[in-house]
Amino acid sequence: MKKTLLTLALLLPAAAFAQTTYDDGVSFGARATVEADAKLAKGLHLNAHEQFRYYGDSEDILRFHTGIGLEYKVLPFLKVGAEYELINRYKYETDENDQTYREWSVRHRGNFFLTGTLKTGDWQFGLKETLRLTHRPGEMNTLQSPRNALALKSKLSVKYQGWGKVVPFAGFEVRNALNDAAYKGSYNPSWEKNKDIYLNEEFLGYTHAYVNRYRIELGTTIKFDKRHALEFYLLGDHYMDKSIDTNREGSSSWEKNGLVLKAIDWHVGNMITAGVGYKWEF
Repeated sequence: MKKTLLTLALLLPAAAFAQTTYDDGVSFGARATVEADAKLAKGLHLNAHEQFRYYGDSEDILRFHTGIGLEYKVLPFLKVGAEYELINRYKYETDENDQTYREWSVRHRGNFFLTGTLKTGDWQFGLKETLRLTHRPGEMNTLQSPRNALALKSKLSVKYQGWGKVVPFAGFEVRNALNDAAYKGSYNPSWEKNKDIYLNEEFLGYTHAYVNRYRIELGTTIKFDKRHALEFYLLGDHYMDKSIDTNREGSSSWEKNGLVLKAIDWHVGNMITAGVGYKWEF
């Protein structure tokens, strides 16, 4: 794994941090989705989905996303909606002896979105803003990441409807982490062989916001009739994930409340995902 030093002064609060960036290279994944959409009233739809995700080179091996939501068309060009997802993750974990094992874990997610569309001829353009809240139950180190993580996703999309039952589409999405853990402290490279290489470190709360993913999407929808459709797509992700190693095991007088900040690292890489989906409208 390639290891380089990178200064990210614009991304963290004013602090003298040494930050290491790891190049994760390119990984591959796959997705399969089944979705149902029911019209409850004029402009009001109930939808549900089940999605399987496979991650080739990640701590997450498998994921199952089970979701249900409502969407309402308030204007001919504007929709609002909300969705709940139950996420089951099969992932790698490491115990106190640095032994790796696998286990299932659960997350709860709420998505609240606003979608605007513009139609001109056979073209349709869209902008979707999604506010996402992910709750992580169970035991976790809340000094490293928030129990309730917030993210904002902004997606521009376009599709062409002039080929009958075949509808190609494309999209570009930016995802922002809104409440990651933030720290300040002093760093001395001569201390790197010690347990604690930061001095006067302090937890600033969940105040760090930054862009952590760019996504390009290309795909095609094949409509068999008004109710049934298949979708094939490719996702290209460029991600920037922050990793914090910290706890309250310290005992020195300069460690506030026993806080020990060992490392703040970044993992940068790319992921290509192939997906297929089936949609039934009734």
